[in-house]
Amino acid sequence: MKKHSHDEILFKLARANELARAGNSQVEICKALGVSVMTLHRWRKMPLHQSDATLAQCRTPENSMSAEARTIDDMRGVLEDLTLENQRFRKIVADLLLEKTRLEEALAAAVRA
Repeated sequence: MKKHSHDEILFKLARANELARAGNSQVEICKALGVSVMTLHRWRKMPLHQSDATLAQCRTPENSMSAEARTIDDMRGVLEDLTLENQRFRKIVADLLLEKTRLEEALAAAVRA
């Protein structure tokens, strides 16, 4: 079992997001990253991935933007993240439905034979 460093995980999560935006399926993304689907899912659920770190930097007191502007930018970022996650879920559901259809057709062909 291979352990990935925190920086490596952040890099692979960023790469996974790029691939997802490009329209690649979950399986294709995982093959490109060299990890399993469950590993990628577990990484995405981790509390400290790059988007969280970026939001944390925006909330620092040194930041000269007003609180309202930061809030709007934070909400915009959250909306973009949710939109991307929704696209991923739709792609996963479509892939699973296609696989289910293939399996049902193979079963029907096997029963007929």
